[in-house]
Amino acid sequence: MKRLAVWMVIISMAALAFTGCSSQTSSEVKYEDVYRTTFSTEYKTLNPYNLSSTSAYTMVANSIDGLVENDKYGMIVPSLAESWKSNDDYTVWTYKLREGIFWVDHTGAKTEYEVTADDFVEGIRYIADPKNGAKNISTISKVISGLYDYYWDLADIDDGEDIGKTREDVLKSFDEKVGVKALDKYTVEYSLDSSTPFFNSYLVIELFYPVEKAFLDKVGEDFGTSMDKMLYNGGYYISTWERDKLVVLTKNEHYWDKDNIFVKELNFQRVGDEITGLEMFQRGELTGCSITADQLKALKGSEWEKYIYLKDKNTVTFWFTMNFISKNQEFRTFINNVNFRKALLYGIDRVKISALYEPDNPEFFVRNTIIPEDTLIDPNGVDYTDYPDLKPIKENIPYDPAKAKEYMQKAAAELCNPDGTIKGLSPAKVDMGNIAEFQSDAKLPVELVLATTTDPLETKKALLIAEMLKQNLGEENIKVIVGYSATSFQDEVFSPMNFDLVDDSYSFRFADPSANLARLTTDGSLNEGGYDIPEYDQLVGKASLENNIAERYKLFSEAEKYMLDNVYLMPYMTGGGSYRMSKELPYQTPMGGFGLTRFKMKGAKIQDKPVTIEQYNELKVQHEKEMAEKFSKGN
Repeated sequence: MKRLAVWMVIISMAALAFTGCSSQTSSEVKYEDVYRTTFSTEYKTLNPYNLSSTSAYTMVANSIDGLVENDKYGMIVPSLAESWKSNDDYTVWTYKLREGIFWVDHTGAKTEYEVTADDFVEGIRYIADPKNGAKNISTISKVISGLYDYYWDLADIDDGEDIGKTREDVLKSFDEKVGVKALDKYTVEYSLDSSTPFFNSYLVIELFYPVEKAFLDKVGEDFGTSMDKMLYNGGYYISTWERDKLVVLTKNEHYWDKDNIFVKELNFQRVGDEITGLEMFQRGELTGCSITADQLKALKGSEWEKYIYLKDKNTVTFWFTMNFISKNQEFRTFINNVNFRKALLYGIDRVKISALYEPDNPEFFVRNTIIPEDTLIDPNGVDYTDYPDLKPIKENIPYDPAKAKEYMQKAAAELCNPDGTIKGLSPAKVDMGNIAEFQSDAKLPVELVLATTTDPLETKKALLIAEMLKQNLGEENIKVIVGYSATSFQDEVFSPMNFDLVDDSYSFRFADPSANLARLTTDGSLNEGGYDIPEYDQLVGKASLENNIAERYKLFSEAEKYMLDNVYLMPYMTGGGSYRMSKELPYQTPMGGFGLTRFKMKGAKIQDKPVTIEQYNELKVQHEKEMAEKFSKGN
């Protein structure tokens, strides 16, 4: 095993991890053996390769294991693979599986199917076929050798294109073309398109989960649609699945690591809203619940206040996307001017937006960088966001009304005639479907369509942003039109690009800056604003070729700085950080910034009474101490 690769992956995934020991002894606290939570949407499938919600992630993460997992410190540790190694340039990775691990069915009975290397090959074969609809395939399609071409050959054929081969021809080529092989019954090998020292961090993604081919052939298209159409090799199996009422996971007594499963049952009930969740928790019907800002205010001074704590931030980042090819000619002209983009940057108060979610400490939620802090740490112990090009951006919130007005005036001087008409434009109709429709008069103020949803909090946020821009850029310079999507935001806003400005959130998928930065290139999957920035593309390309971690981070930080300095998108807030009450001890379960193993309940302990703020803080301090000791020893 290559020590550099192991160190990089361990450190990068450990930064968001937490652990600790309760200050209370086991004699003082009783523990429950049922975890009770809720879900809000009926699940038609729990196909592990086609998940879309946190509850579904939790159900699948606890019932299926992959090759590796995170421990409670966030470190990559063995799961179904007991060991691994890579070649010198990190392009070939080989994993040795535990022997004697069997799949179980929905009754918990051991089946005839042993987990073998072929199951991991079949998992990749399954997601590589577009007909199976695996989500997020783009995350790994250019990582495993041959996977991208194989997938798109099938997709092109399915779309009716003649590529000189039949579908059957392409399917038969998988074993030869795609870089995953079973070297023997218990050894699986992945061949990669390029050097990838952080490859282990991909393996916590569900796309690398195994599947038993004989069982898959038996159930066919019904795979994952009911509890008897699935097999399980994780700490739990699905024993009850009443689609719109109840899902129950029961401890797997055949699990290879069953001694670390302390909770015997995971119980998911369907409920309507967060208010119901709070009421159920107060009645003792749930293990934990989220607390909204309004609920927080109502609970202050009550007996419940001492149990409310603020969860740690996660790796999800919220940012504003601007439409560089907008249907709105006025905005399209201005957004391609860097001074106007800087006016928007300095005109939006991120702290006020965060206060909608955390009124007591709104600065807690602000994030100014694309890559989340405390997530990627180099072998020298330096956080990626503390590299010289990013540290000033990270530490300084870019809100300055005077600068906003100054940059707006510069943009107007460059793009407008003395009479306020916009150079090169004539009056024209703007049609953004259900979001907005109006007549552009081709003069100041610039009309900007801010797309949002009808959710009350999202509406409140959009109206707040509109008022900020009006005040800070001047109503003589800008007019914000708030447009509402009442059905599918993807179908009404993103796909037809019916917006000028929109905010969204994006997850961080694996332990490298390229996880987001490479997806933001001109042809990247996260370029939803249609910008064209070859300078950034070149910087990302150069960084991607560097294998020395510190130098790689330095080059990527230069690329990120270019993106942020030129305001091609605007990060403004972190995910996570919600207020909660819970009886589950924090910092005991697998943790990490990405992938599914962070949803596992392995190691979970549930008290018979809620965790207090004091207890939570003690555990956090203990965690920080243990982490410092661990890394000072080079572990």
